[in-house]
Amino acid sequence: MMKAMPQDAYFTEMFAQLSAIGRLQDGGTNRMALTGEDIEQRQWFKERLEDAGAVVHVDPIGNIFGVFEWMRDASCVLIGSHLDSQEHGGIFDGAYGVVAALAVGRRINGLVSEGKLHPKHNLAVVSWTNEEGARFEPSIMGSRVYTGELSMEEALRSRDLQDMSMHDALLESGWAGSESAPSAVAYAEIHVEQGTQLIESRSNIGMVTGNWAAVKMDVSIEGEQSHTGATAMADRRDALFATALLICETRNLVEEYPEDALRSSATKLRTFPHSPNIVSSHCTIHIEVRSECLSTALEAAEKLQSRFANIERRSATTVTLLHREVRESMHYWNPGLAIAEESAVESGSAAMRMKTVSGHDSVALNAVMPTIMLFVPSEGGYAHSPKELTSGSDQQQGVRMLGAVTARLVTMSSFEEV
Repeated sequence: MMKAMPQDAYFTEMFAQLSAIGRLQDGGTNRMALTGEDIEQRQWFKERLEDAGAVVHVDPIGNIFGVFEWMRDASCVLIGSHLDSQEHGGIFDGAYGVVAALAVGRRINGLVSEGKLHPKHNLAVVSWTNEEGARFEPSIMGSRVYTGELSMEEALRSRDLQDMSMHDALLESGWAGSESAPSAVAYAEIHVEQGTQLIESRSNIGMVTGNWAAVKMDVSIEGEQSHTGATAMADRRDALFATALLICETRNLVEEYPEDALRSSATKLRTFPHSPNIVSSHCTIHIEVRSECLSTALEAAEKLQSRFANIERRSATTVTLLHREVRESMHYWNPGLAIAEESAVESGSAAMRMKTVSGHDSVALNAVMPTIMLFVPSEGGYAHSPKELTSGSDQQQGVRMLGAVTARLVTMSSFEEV
C-alpha cells in the first residue's frame, strides 16, 4: 500500500514519522549524532530505504547510502542531507532534505521501473554523519571524510563532552559500517534556508550560487585558581574575565566593517573549576568569523588574534589559539544553476539565486564534484531552534523541485563545465 502512495502524501507521512523521533515538548528535537535518538532514526531511515527499493550501504564513518542500482558498475548521482540535529534544535534542519531525497528516490525508481525515465547513472540517497558538529567536532564530518578533506583517523579521534570518542560511539551504536561508499558524479541537496531572503522576496526556492567563508578558532585561556573573596582584585589572574574581554572583542569586531560584511560568534564556553567561590583558572571557547569574502574573514581573524596580547595584559592570563580552521568561499557549479532554473520552470517554482552563509554538506561535496544546492523558505528565519518552520506547501514544492533536478542529473551524459 505504501508503494502506491503518491509522492506528496508519501513525503508528508514519512516526515511526520521521522519528526516524532526525539521530539521535545516545545516542538523541537534532540537527535545529536550517534545518541539513542539518532540510532533510532538511522534504523527508521534504513528500513524506509529498503521499502523504497534501495540497497543500503553504510561506510566506516556511518554515512548511510540507499542505492537504486539500475546499471552494474555505474557511478551514482547523490541526493540527500543529514539526520543529526543540534542538542535543542528544530525538526527541519537536515531532516527535511533527507526525507525529500527519500521521496524523490522512490519516485525516480518507479519511473525507471515503468520505462518512463532512462537513466545514465544510478541514484543514491544519503544521510551524512554528524553534519552539525553538536556532539563531535568538526562539523560536516561524514561528508568531509567522504570527499577526503578530513581523514578518517582525525574524525575517529574526536571526543564529546563525556570524553567518548567518535570511534567508540560508532562501535557501540552499531553504525560503524564496513562497506565502501558509492562513487558519485554529482550531488544535489535541498535544505531549509535558515534565513529570511526567500520569504522577503516571495520566492519558494533558493538556488545557491556560493557559500560564505568562515574562520573557526578554538581558544584556551589560562589563569590561576584562587578565592573569590580573599584574593585582592590586583592579584587575580581570572580566566573567565579574560574570556569576557575576548567575547566583547569578537562582537565589537563586526562594527569595524560595513553593515553585514562580517558576522561573528563566541560559543561553547567551558570553565574550570565549577564553583561559585573560585576564580576560574582555565577556560576554553569557540570563536567564528564569517564573511562573503575570504580575505575579509581572514583579516578579521588576524585582527582578533592580534588583540590577545592586550587581553593578557589586562587580565594577567595567557590566551592561546589551540586550533584554527578556514572554510573558503566557493562558487557552485554553473551548469547546475541552469539545471535548477529549468527545473524551477518545470515544477512551477518561484526561484531566486542566493548565497549560503551557513555551512552544509553540499559545501564539502562542491569542492570535488558538480553540486546543486537548493533552499526552501524558513518562516521567521529561525534556525538551530525549536521555532524552525517551513510551510507544508513550501515543503512539497521543494520536493517537486528536487525531483525535477534529480531527473535531469540521472539522465545526463556528461557533467563537464559548459
